[in-house]
Amino acid sequence: MAEPRPIRIGVVGLTSDHVWALIAALRAQPAVEVVAVAEPKEALRRRAAGAVPGLAEHQEPGSMMDAERLDAVLVCAENAAKPAIAVAALDRGVAVYQDKPLAATGAQAAVIAAAVERTGGLLMCAFHTAFDPLVDEVGQLVRDGVVGTVQFARGLAGHAGLKATGVSDDFTEWLTDRSRGGGGSFVDQAGYLLTTLVGYLGPVDQISGFAATVNPEIPAGIEDNTAAIVRHASGALAAIDTRWGQIGPAPLKYSFHGTAGTLSVYADRYELVTSAEQGPAGWEPAAAPPGLTGWRAAVTPRTGYDAEAAHFLAALRDGTPLRATVTAASALHVQRAIDAYYESVATGRAVTVAS
Repeated sequence: MAEPRPIRIGVVGLTSDHVWALIAALRAQPAVEVVAVAEPKEALRRRAAGAVPGLAEHQEPGSMMDAERLDAVLVCAENAAKPAIAVAALDRGVAVYQDKPLAATGAQAAVIAAAVERTGGLLMCAFHTAFDPLVDEVGQLVRDGVVGTVQFARGLAGHAGLKATGVSDDFTEWLTDRSRGGGGSFVDQAGYLLTTLVGYLGPVDQISGFAATVNPEIPAGIEDNTAAIVRHASGALAAIDTRWGQIGPAPLKYSFHGTAGTLSVYADRYELVTSAEQGPAGWEPAAAPPGLTGWRAAVTPRTGYDAEAAHFLAALRDGTPLRATVTAASALHVQRAIDAYYESVATGRAVTVAS
């Protein structure tokens, strides 16, 4: 049986620090060649050429796509640049593997989603945590009704800060520029939380948001601490918060509170308190208030880029359907929810998410 023709991939944009791990993950997949890069900054092009032998260098994505025979592009440019890049690729019949979020604003994201629909092309918006097995495991628990009907959920995301976590100057430059990134920690981090909660609880109907800038190194108008109250169309409520600059980790990642119990999702374990007499198969008994039972299961964090690279390539090679949460349609809904958050912060009122 003949070996499959290698998938030829070009990289557009090197200013997102995610790009280096994503390139490595793609190159680790069988029958894949990363053959070209388009990036205006010479120092970044030189770094990429040093990491990938034989890489063709271009300054502009259009010239790269015209000069190279590409099957797909990996897009890790600033958020506001993504619509033009994605549309140019899709119009050429080139598939798009895109770092999150879809764009800087809902209007820009709609341009990408419309191009996907118009061309019938493949575009994956990689909310990286969507490929952690935790997402499927917790989603199945919620669907199995271990807490009954979910009435309230929480999602948290945060890190020690841009400088403290070693975010590069090239990345920071546009992450802290609203016109290029779309906002601050909310647009950067809340998409992970919203994508997961929408996958479990359905579309977002309304958001009320709050924002603060705590670190004096963050430019005015860019938030580094956020909180939002979310109402899903299903009736479930949720609270999400994000931070650039917290002391120590946030061990709790998600919690789900329902008519029959509470499920807490930590970095290293799941915990359930329920009115049922029996917990999920294989879980250990744990402490619980009188009249309830408690259950616990240890987990190992497993988020990585290899699974998402393999998922994109399966869709490209074999037509395997994308996970719903990484499609352009889902990413557009999340982007519109993010827009509603920023409008709520500006107006001081709850905002309905555009349909």
